[in-house]
Amino acid sequence: MQLPDLVPERDNGYPTWKRTALLVGGALCIVLGVIGWLMPIVTGIPFYIAGFVLLGLASVRMARTINALDRKLPDRVRQALRRAFPKSSAS
Repeated sequence: MQLPDLVPERDNGYPTWKRTALLVGGALCIVLGVIGWLMPIVTGIPFYIAGFVLLGLASVRMARTINALDRKLPDRVRQALRRAFPKSSAS
């Protein structure tokens, strides 16, 4: 079964305000991931994943990179990612 891309590639892009919000949200998630990596109380991996997905929604180049890396994962992991982030893989 062919799974859809994790992050849809949007050639037309988003309005500037929405793209800026996605970039800021993605950067904030990456920073929280680093804080989670430094403090062992909170794991940083979910923040990294969310941050990269948000950056992928804001940038076509990042979306292509995320999708290329996603295709290298085993199907079981790819399906788990789609269950964790159902909005990002929808249309």
